[in-house]
Amino acid sequence: MSAMSYKSNSKLSIAIIISIILHVILIIILGYRAMYNDDANYGSVNGNSIDAIMVDPSVMTEQYQRQLKSQVSQKQAEQKRQQQIDEQARKLQEQQLAQEQRLKELEKERLKVEELQKKEAEAAQAARVARQKEEDARKVKEHLEQQRRQAEKQRLEQQQAELAKQKLEQEARLKAERELLDKQREENLRKEKELAEQKAEQEAKVKAEQEFIEKQRSENERKQAELAKQKEEQEKKQAAEKAAADKAAAEKAKQAAQAKKDKELDNLLGGLTSGTPSPSSGVASRKGVSDGELDKYKSLVQTAISNKFINPNKLYSGRNCVLEIQIAPDGLLLNVSAKDGDEALCREALSATKQAVIPKPASAFYNQVKTMTIDFQPK
Repeated sequence: MSAMSYKSNSKLSIAIIISIILHVILIIILGYRAMYNDDANYGSVNGNSIDAIMVDPSVMTEQYQRQLKSQVSQKQAEQKRQQQIDEQARKLQEQQLAQEQRLKELEKERLKVEELQKKEAEAAQAARVARQKEEDARKVKEHLEQQRRQAEKQRLEQQQAELAKQKLEQEARLKAERELLDKQREENLRKEKELAEQKAEQEAKVKAEQEFIEKQRSENERKQAELAKQKEEQEKKQAAEKAAADKAAAEKAKQAAQAKKDKELDNLLGGLTSGTPSPSSGVASRKGVSDGELDKYKSLVQTAISNKFINPNKLYSGRNCVLEIQIAPDGLLLNVSAKDGDEALCREALSATKQAVIPKPASAFYNQVKTMTIDFQPK
């Protein structure tokens, strides 16, 4: 900082010396001009000494003209000198102003240098403070790191102790689990043995049931064959009954015609034969159908359903299902529905009814059985 200050002070001293020299030159020039003006005015009209000399007017005129020219020349020379002096003074003033401007710039530079030096000093101080802070932070960081390492060491030691404890507990737990697994394995083997025995029993039972079902199916097929034979015989019987019924109807028509003739004859004879019994009462008596015949037909229908019904191990014994059956005159099943009874039994009974061969009803009681109710009870 001292070198920079010395350099700026040296420049300032040189500028002051140059300014003083220029002022001295300006004073000398102004003094010389004043002295020259005094010499030029010596012997003029305004002077104090006057010489009385006889001169020739022409000489005076010529002298006057020379003097006039001389004054003009002097005046021009003076103006020229004045212009030169003014020009010199202007140049000196410009140089002085330039010097002053330079001095101002130098002063500004000096102030900038001082400001820069001040900033550099502040920056150096800030750097020292920052370094000190960094050093303090480093020491604090090292102290914290040391504490962290110490805490980490303690944590690891504690964790190792806990792991050792957990290992012992896990070994004890695994030992207990192994013992439990051994017991469970033995229990599972015992249960598997029991299940195998139960399975063998179940398979034997299923085999027996299958054999029974197969035997029942064979029996049902035999019964269906018998039923078909019975149906064929029934159809033959019904055909014979129909033929007999047709013959009886013809006989009945013949008797009715004869009765009509007899009645007309009685009317003609004045009721002489009114004591003859009316054949209509006999016809009416023959129209009735006994309950035994209806029960017998319903028993045949139930037998037909039983032949298609499978009851393994008498599973549905003791249960009943009320069926409503609609048939055609030839025994064809038109519709069947369950009205009441065990749901599972009714489901199987409906299926068996749809497969059964319903015997053809006699025409004499078809109207009584075309929609009939069967209380189905498996045997």
